[in-house]
Amino acid sequence: MTKRGSNDRKAKARSIAREHGVRVTEAHSRLLRAKNRSEPAPSVTEDEHAGRHVPHELRIHRTVGGGLTEVLDAEAAAHAVWWDRTGSLTAGCRCGWVNPHLGPSFPTVPAGRGPDTREQTHWRWYHLAAWAEHAADAEEEPPLAEYVQDPSISINNLTREVICELRLLLHHAQDDRETVATDYAAVEAVLRTMRIRNAHTRAQGSGGITPVGPPDHRVTASRGMPASLEVLLRRTDSGHGGGRGELLAVELAAAELRRLVLHEPELATVASSPTVLES
Repeated sequence: MTKRGSNDRKAKARSIAREHGVRVTEAHSRLLRAKNRSEPAPSVTEDEHAGRHVPHELRIHRTVGGGLTEVLDAEAAAHAVWWDRTGSLTAGCRCGWVNPHLGPSFPTVPAGRGPDTREQTHWRWYHLAAWAEHAADAEEEPPLAEYVQDPSISINNLTREVICELRLLLHHAQDDRETVATDYAAVEAVLRTMRIRNAHTRAQGSGGITPVGPPDHRVTASRGMPASLEVLLRRTDSGHGGGRGELLAVELAAAELRRLVLHEPELATVASSPTVLES
């Protein structure tokens, strides 16, 4: 990929970040996905001119025949993420960084040549998330824990950040399966409790008394839960401000990630679940 092409996409990512209220690396990941899934990229006004070198570009290391490693950059790297079915990928960066974590193994749940299962989609997004985490740190973007505190961030974008952070727990999917699976189960339980409590609150009315008890926003897990999750729970507390679909989306994502870690098949009931978010 040419330097000009790389700079052009970086400028687009900055514009998307401003328009949609997301971090630059998240916008960059969306662009890479859109380009390599035959989907139109988000429309932006290119009011920034290219001209600066981009040291942090997605790079994928893929094992090929004979144990050799193929290195793919930018669009070629993103294309490999979204179409490779060998599971032999490792996320990296043009600056030389290579993801030190094994991450999850490629899911063996029913796939064939048809559409990806939800577990496979999470596996693919994990590689972009791992690179985006590195790039955000390297480019000194505001810490996510600080970014998600901004009240102007939409519930939808906040939910995307929660799911992205949940995917990063997959760093330890192979070296500590039980702990990671337990972490996801804890997230499911907290979200399920919050949804039930909010449903009771709505049913009882604003002056009603809910029998479920006060919410507990704390999620106890050995590796710590995403800061964005606590913010999402706080903003959707009581259920009167919306967020029902988003809470369910995160709960289902945690269940899908747990199955990815445990190599369990996709449940038939998940097929009808809401598709609020993919990233």
